[in-house]
Amino acid sequence: MELVEGRLPEKPAWSAMIALAPNQPLAKSWQLAMALARAHEGEVIVAIVISEDTPTQRTNARKTAQHIEESYGKQCQLFTIIVTDAAYQTGLPAFIKKVDVDLLLDEIGDPIHHNLNNITCGVVAIRGDAVRTEETQTEDSYQIKRILVPTSGGPNSVYALDALLLLTPEIEIKALYIVPEILGENEKALGQHRLKQTLDYIDANGRIKSELIVAANITEGIKEVARDYDLVIIGASLESSIDKVLFGNIPDAVVRESRIPVAVVRQPKNRVSNFFGRVSFQLQNILPRLNLTERTEVYVRIRRGARPTIDFYILIALAAIIAGLGLLVNSGAVVIGAMLVAPLMSPMIGSGLAIILGDTRFLRLALGAVVRGVGLAIAVGLIVGLFNLGKPLTPELLARTEPTLIDLAIAWFSGMAGAYALSKSNAAGALPGVAIAAALVPPLATVGITFTDGYYRESLGALLLFITNFVAISSATAFVFVVLGFRPTPSQKARKEVRAKSAQVAAISMVVVALLLIGTSYFLNAQRAKGTRIHEVVELKLLEVANAELENLEIVDFTDDNLKLDIIARSSKAILFNQVQELQEQIGTQLLDDGIINEKDKISLTMTVIRTTELDPLVPPTATPTATATNTATPGPTATYTLTPTYTPTNTTAPTATPLPTDTPTAVPSPTITLTPEPTLTPTPEFDTAVVTYPLGLNLRAEPNITATIVSFLPPDSVVILLNGTAVADNLSWQEIEFNGQTGWVSSEFLEANN
Repeated sequence: MELVEGRLPEKPAWSAMIALAPNQPLAKSWQLAMALARAHEGEVIVAIVISEDTPTQRTNARKTAQHIEESYGKQCQLFTIIVTDAAYQTGLPAFIKKVDVDLLLDEIGDPIHHNLNNITCGVVAIRGDAVRTEETQTEDSYQIKRILVPTSGGPNSVYALDALLLLTPEIEIKALYIVPEILGENEKALGQHRLKQTLDYIDANGRIKSELIVAANITEGIKEVARDYDLVIIGASLESSIDKVLFGNIPDAVVRESRIPVAVVRQPKNRVSNFFGRVSFQLQNILPRLNLTERTEVYVRIRRGARPTIDFYILIALAAIIAGLGLLVNSGAVVIGAMLVAPLMSPMIGSGLAIILGDTRFLRLALGAVVRGVGLAIAVGLIVGLFNLGKPLTPELLARTEPTLIDLAIAWFSGMAGAYALSKSNAAGALPGVAIAAALVPPLATVGITFTDGYYRESLGALLLFITNFVAISSATAFVFVVLGFRPTPSQKARKEVRAKSAQVAAISMVVVALLLIGTSYFLNAQRAKGTRIHEVVELKLLEVANAELENLEIVDFTDDNLKLDIIARSSKAILFNQVQELQEQIGTQLLDDGIINEKDKISLTMTVIRTTELDPLVPPTATPTATATNTATPGPTATYTLTPTYTPTNTTAPTATPLPTDTPTAVPSPTITLTPEPTLTPTPEFDTAVVTYPLGLNLRAEPNITATIVSFLPPDSVVILLNGTAVADNLSWQEIEFNGQTGWVSSEFLEANN
């Protein structure tokens, strides 16, 4: 379809288009188009289609165009054009897309002649418009005074009612729900609910009347009510094409018996807008929509909060300082406090609302506040990072350098909660929790700190975490605002285009961020798997080589072709230096076979041995009472008197009897006290000891020279026994020592004698 004559509108505005043949009279489709154009402050494009650009056809088309301009040019913004198209069915859709028409109105008398299913814009196809209105139409009156819209809550009838809303009160619009007689009271309740749901969705506010009737069937109900109306508009079903609906049983019966024109309406084929519309309409039962007054209050409140002021920048700077210092001292409580201070959530929520409304100015305001706040927070983080130069990153910092898909989900639901809390005054208490969950400023402070300290990879990870939060929060808030009823009016064509493009950008951003997070998650999982395998190998080889248990393993470095391990082992005996060397070799060989390292990678390790003593299992004895020793006096030896015979003198003159021998008592010997010999203490030989003072430890060598075989390794602060041997070799003084049962020679310069 090519433009032969005439001009098209230059500025993007709401437009309705009517395709006519030369000399084709105007009917109700023309009157409806003019009424809608005036209500939406738009324009009407009249396309006079000729099959070939011949003088005769062009002359006839010019007469029709001149008649239309003279008769109706003052009633609305009118553009008449002459187009040529031999293939009307294929040329019309492309032309409408090029001109960017919002609504196509067409009078159809033959179901085979027109196929409007390929048209991307909204379509109104009218059948039965036999009454011409050119003679009765005046500038001050409309032939269409009353329009009936039967509905069951479908998207096309909702679209029709939304478009017709601006025609009120000059034109009476009524939404009709018909309940078949075979259904009971439950269907009536459902009908009342659907009518209310539909009118609430389009913000009718009483401007559209509604009625529920009971009839034998849908067709009879429409015929009964339609007699008093000038036009009946039916929404096309999702399953059927326009021509099938237009020439189905219901329009046929209404046109034939009631003599009332019937129009079938189909909403534009816009996937983004239609998706948002369907979701918003279906979720009304779960999340009731805000009315127009409530939406206005929410818009004013969010826009005011999204505007950057001096307070906004001060709070951002303070929050970044608090977050940065909390990250350096590894304090989660301080970081949480910084989340509560930061006001960065408000412009993010504002950007989501601006996307849905298609408000370009509001969107620039919100995004500008976000960008400036982000720059300020990163700058503060760069300064705070100066306090951490040369120091390792804390766990709080590292936790914000490895975002995953879980962080995306957290940000999404945090954004939903924030938008809902700002929209509902009784849910405002949830905002502090939303600020904590979203965690916007800590990643920005991490970006600055890690960049200053030279951790560029970690800096990029923290920046990706913030971008994830921003994209998810903006998209989630936009979704919530759609559900709550925020949308541009049908006449705001430019805003609809902005909304569609912004929604596409948001969707693409979500996909890109998700792909990046999938990549980082895969990398992190691979690193964790390598770390787990390294731990398993070290534990196994430590047991095989040294019969020791692994207490702790830290992978100090695993970058730049270098793997550095810090091993802490528990063993009941000393682990010799040559055993540590063998352990290093076997770990490297096993990791090389597993593909964790390659042939050019170097592996180094530091081992600390904790000496342990392991006892056999023992059942503790039962405690019994024990007698307490008492000092008892021991009797000593006593003297025993011995009887001594006494001499008695005899009378010499008288005879004396010869004395007989008598028993003489024998002296009993006294017991002799024997002293028990005490054990003699044998003096224990004392050894001179010394402490290894060299901070890296010493090698114990078999001979006193630097090329001798290394017997063992003496860690720093080891206590050794000094033996008698001393020597001087290689300009060093050598001392013979004993350590853990092994003897050898070390440099005496690194020994300090114990007093």
